Amino acid sequence: MADKSFSGLRLTCRTLLLVVCILALAATGWAASKPAPDFTLKDVLEGKDFSLSQFKGKVVLINFFTFFCGPCREEMPDLNKINNEMKGQGLQTLGIALSSDPTQIRFLVKQLGLEYPVLNGNDKVSEAYGNVAVVPTTFIIDKSGNIAHKIEGTRKKEEFVKLIKGLM
Repeated sequence: MADKSFSGLRLTCRTLLLVVCILALAATGWAASKPAPDFTLKDVLEGKDFSLSQFKGKVVLINFFTFFCGPCREEMPDLNKINNEMKGQGLQTLGIALSSDPTQIRFLVKQLGLEYPVLNGNDKVSEAYGNVAVVPTTFIIDKSGNIAHKIEGTRKKEEFVKLIKGLM
């Protein structure tokens, strides 16, 4: 009888260990590592086409936002600083405006002095990235073109930098 109890305890411990390992892998980004969908979108200032694929070999920070999102506006100056400080180290930042009037976005880019490309987004790119419903939503793409991090809501500059440096 004692052998059956011990055997059951061992099975429970193994199952628990397996669950802990799966959760640990998911927490380290294992579950998030999938190819980032490519896109081609126009820059709001000059109408120039930008594609994600043109930045292969770089870490890419993609920030989805809307014109009327206050937290998005508060976060953008930090994203601009990150872009300026880390672009020489292999970072490319892209803003993608969703459900926004291009004239308003051009005004916002100039008002905030954003120096990274801000693109006119559409439903197709939003759907490709999982139907972006919360703004800001930021994706950090690794050098191989895989989604390393998905961040819903705002973050401090230091948090972004830590995630980016881990991929460089």
